[in-house]
Amino acid sequence: MLAGFAKLIAVALAAGTGGSCDGAQPVRVTVVAVFASTNSTHVDEKLKALAREVRKREPELTGFRVAAAMQKSVPVGKGHTFELPDKQSLKVKIDRPKGKDGRVGLTIRPPGLGEITYTCACDKFFPIVTPHTSSDGERLIIAVMAKPCTGK
Repeated sequence: MLAGFAKLIAVALAAGTGGSCDGAQPVRVTVVAVFASTNSTHVDEKLKALAREVRKREPELTGFRVAAAMQKSVPVGKGHTFELPDKQSLKVKIDRPKGKDGRVGLTIRPPGLGEITYTCACDKFFPIVTPHTSSDGERLIIAVMAKPCTGK
């Protein structure tokens, strides 16, 4: 669905992998914070696929820009809080390593929403349109990706 977005952001962040995959290894979590606007029509090149998908449910959002991108290796069973723009935060906990189904289990708590527990395919971003609106009237969108292998 957002494979093009995932590839472009992953390349932009140099989120390469190395070494062997092992459930005992930490999971690399990549978080991209995006601001979407009703006042602009400019869409960052890297966000075109994301914008297309978000507009299916939120057609009034016309402009999309990357506000921040960050990564952290998080051990299985542990969590990390990512500081987002506009004094917001995203809590991420790794519930289980990559399983036989090729998915990693996470629990996240985006701004203005309750806990969301899900499994994600590695190297795919999971976008969440939050209810948070900045003082400029932009909506905060968070895209989360998990990879079971970290670079050495």
